[in-house]
Amino acid sequence: MDFNTFINKAWADHATDARAVALRLREGMVLATDESRVAQLANLAHHVQGEHLGEWRAGIVFIERLATLPAFVSDGSSGLAQRRCLASLALCESEGADLGALSASDRIRVGAMAAANLSQRDTGRAIRLFQDALDRADKAGLPAADPMNRALAVAGNNLACTLEEKTARSADERELMILAAQTSRRCWERAGTWLEIERAEYRLAMTWLRAGDPARARSHAQACLEIVDANEGAALERLFGWEALGLVERAAGDKTGHAQALTRAREAFAALDQSDKTGCAATLDRLAV
Repeated sequence: MDFNTFINKAWADHATDARAVALRLREGMVLATDESRVAQLANLAHHVQGEHLGEWRAGIVFIERLATLPAFVSDGSSGLAQRRCLASLALCESEGADLGALSASDRIRVGAMAAANLSQRDTGRAIRLFQDALDRADKAGLPAADPMNRALAVAGNNLACTLEEKTARSADERELMILAAQTSRRCWERAGTWLEIERAEYRLAMTWLRAGDPARARSHAQACLEIVDANEGAALERLFGWEALGLVERAAGDKTGHAQALTRAREAFAALDQSDKTGCAATLDRLAV
């Protein structure tokens, strides 16, 4: 197996079997023969051991071992990725972790990474860390091209997704879910393309729906579809836009609106290639219920 096959399979499998992916991480060390691959492996290990398994110490031990690889460069991209991942896991392990050696941009990124890791385990700390990262970003005055904007956008999306999936949310969890989705939309405006912005509108629609506010959810679902139409977006993007609007109309009790959205979602589904149809069939089924 080559590295690309290994890393792609790990990302494909991690959401449903994080433990198995964690056990396979050592295999990746043999395959990480250049610096970019070492950095990718560090990020995978951080995500699996941190956000999915909550095993801070095991993640730290593995990521520290990456420094023994011939392709690891302490002052290169692999070293920077390693330090961010280690700092994030250390911050999860102890709120007093020292981040002083990191740049302003990296401190923001690490805070967002740690908040995502803690979202299901310590929501109060996750809120504090994420808000601190946002406060640092506001004060830092970094340019739109700085990677911290993309990091905040990704972390915000992941946080919102995680909290949307809960069957019940505390007031703190609802607050964090909304803040995270709004942050993702704002940061993609700076760091992304129309595609990321459109998907951030979808995320906001789903977040407000889970938060119990169909009116706000509807406005974001409509914004999502407007962006897709303005950019002649692919059928896959149209499908999810209509899914969001259909779910909103169903929650609001609008049977006509739901039926119209379902019809348009079916039209978008019919235009997908077979691989996307296989992956999206469940989405259409949920909307049709």
